[in-house]
Amino acid sequence: MFKRKNNTEAEQGRGPVRQVNRSGGPGPAFSYYSNRGPEVRRERGQSRPEQVKTEKNKPSPRNPMAQMPFWLLIVLAVICVVKVLALGTDPKVIIVGKTPVSANYLQPASVYADAAHKLLSSSITSHSKLTVNLNGTAQALEQEFPELQTVSLGLPLIGSRPIVYVQVANPTVVLQTVHGNYALNKAGVTLAKLHSIPAGVPLVADQSSTVPKPGKQFLSSSTVTFLVTQAYQLAAAHLTVSTFVLPAGNPYELDAHLAGQPYAIRFNLQADALTQSGAAIATIQQLGSTVPASYIDVRVPERVYYK
Repeated sequence: MFKRKNNTEAEQGRGPVRQVNRSGGPGPAFSYYSNRGPEVRRERGQSRPEQVKTEKNKPSPRNPMAQMPFWLLIVLAVICVVKVLALGTDPKVIIVGKTPVSANYLQPASVYADAAHKLLSSSITSHSKLTVNLNGTAQALEQEFPELQTVSLGLPLIGSRPIVYVQVANPTVVLQTVHGNYALNKAGVTLAKLHSIPAGVPLVADQSSTVPKPGKQFLSSSTVTFLVTQAYQLAAAHLTVSTFVLPAGNPYELDAHLAGQPYAIRFNLQADALTQSGAAIATIQQLGSTVPASYIDVRVPERVYYK
């Protein structure tokens, strides 16, 4: 009665037919978006996880200007170090120990500054605080200017101008000649001609006709030491020396004239100073009220003569 529809018509009238696996299990569920490409996902505001991860890990390009402050600090630090260690050649001179006596032969500070500038400029190592030869420069100045007792150089903590400290040498002895009075240092070098004789400095009269020249050796250092030793030993025994005399006829003789006494003590410059001063003092004490009329001679070892 009823006509049987063929399978083709039945399939056309139905909706999608669920497929069955040959194994008997249900097939995968049908999805509208399963066959669509990635464009649909992007249209719905979704993005692929792989693409997001790649964008996050992608390094950003370096900005050269971002590194400038670091290099600028390095350059500034190097400039500061060089500036701190740099040393100029125009020194500042500070004079120490100036007295009215030393003012007779002390030169202006500019003279010492020019000499120090010349020494520092002549050496390339003097342009740095790390390599400058302070002792060598000081010794060179002492040799050039005998009126200076000591010279020392100081380096400023801040700044590049070196400081030169010069200590003036006071006269160790005063040399009395027919040409005038001259100050001698402890080495026997003539400092300068004096306009007046300072107090408390041994006075030695030279009877030769030699003209002292400032900066030149006049007496040996051993002679000056002998003079100072005798003056000190006799003063300790309450005997004041008014003048030491260097006789022209005997270069190894030194006569000490005592203040208020008619005689002189004759010393041998080549013998021991302390032994001779001890013998002279002992002889004077033994004589007591007896005063020699001319001299007390202690030049011969273990012998004392007086007249």
